[in-house]
Amino acid sequence: MGIERDVLEFIIVPQYARRSAIFASKERMEAYLGTRFPGYSFKIARLGPVGDDDDFCIIPVMNFLGDDGHSYMCNEPRAWFVSEIAGACREFDSHGRRSFAA
Repeated sequence: MGIERDVLEFIIVPQYARRSAIFASKERMEAYLGTRFPGYSFKIARLGPVGDDDDFCIIPVMNFLGDDGHSYMCNEPRAWFVSEIAGACREFDSHGRRSFAA
């Protein structure tokens, strides 16, 4: 019998052109994404090169530690959900000129 669990955490790698601005507002962006997608957590990471430098790269954290101490794989997130996260990342105003209250 397998243990199944959905992905609850994502690593976000900013697009190259906005990397500096995103890192300068890292905490705000993580909070913004957490508000847009309640129940999920997000970490902005300095990884690279990953994926397409022209867009945000959304990396789901696919494993978790079970109560038995073994590592298990999460269910793969739906492509439409990952696309929604990428879209929210593109909409984020790193300069704080727009409000994104939920």
